[in-house]
Amino acid sequence: MAFVLLLCSAALILVALAVELWGGAAAREQRRLSLQHAEQRLSRPDTAPRLAGISDAPPPPMPVTSTPAGLPWDALMRRAALPTGWRVPLLIVAAAALLAWIASARLGTVWAAPIVLVLSALAAWFWVSRRITRLQTKLLRQLPDFLDNLVRLAGLGNSLQMAFQTSAAQMPMPLRGLLDATVSYTRSGLDLDRALAQAAQPYRLEALNVLSVVLGVSVRIGGRADQILQRMADFMRDLDQAQQELMATTSETRMSAWVLGLLPPISAVLMAITSPDFFQPIIQEPLGHKLLLWALGLELIGGFLLYRLAKSI
Repeated sequence: MAFVLLLCSAALILVALAVELWGGAAAREQRRLSLQHAEQRLSRPDTAPRLAGISDAPPPPMPVTSTPAGLPWDALMRRAALPTGWRVPLLIVAAAALLAWIASARLGTVWAAPIVLVLSALAAWFWVSRRITRLQTKLLRQLPDFLDNLVRLAGLGNSLQMAFQTSAAQMPMPLRGLLDATVSYTRSGLDLDRALAQAAQPYRLEALNVLSVVLGVSVRIGGRADQILQRMADFMRDLDQAQQELMATTSETRMSAWVLGLLPPISAVLMAITSPDFFQPIIQEPLGHKLLLWALGLELIGGFLLYRLAKSI
């Protein structure tokens, strides 16, 4: 019995790691393609003559700022628009421990706790991932309007840094917080591009990295940065529209995959907690162990097939 529950816990951990690796690989590939397209935009012939006479001298050293290191998960909390510190992790751990204690008390075995803890960790990871995705989507949808304001103010004769500060004051949250952090870094002695790169580091958006590169080239070299920024704004709008169309087309399939994949394990855990007498033969009898292993194997195969189906669209 203990071996079966331990095997189920290990299988759930492997499933979580596999989902994380697959999702991270797709996101990294998408960021690589976006950055490659932006680099092709930056290397157009109209910008090449301005860069021809520039030497390969190293950039000046970055001033040292006294920013606190913080906790290891503070960057993740900021990326998910959650308060930093110990509060949110402690609440998640306390809720998972409470559910594990209830499951162990209802089933009469301590080996139910690892399964509930793994399911709680998966639920918390899914919740944080959804918040990160929503925040990144909001930032990407607000960036084109910010770039339009930046181009308009720069075209009126303002310096790039002054146009950046004025445009930042006109933007709503959540982009306003990132831009305010960038402005505060510039006031402490950093260049505009490095201040933006440092403020955008917790969010891990390639669009912000490309924007910092464009601002750095404009500040150190000069030229018509407004044309490049306008192209970036147009490209980001086209990309956002294409992503919205893709999400609308595949939303039903992806939601069906999530429901079909998560419904069996969640139903089994709830059944075991609410009706332990009904679930006892699965835990105590040898035939129940075999059925549980078969159900786990079919769940893994079905989850993999549903993932491939959702990714192939």
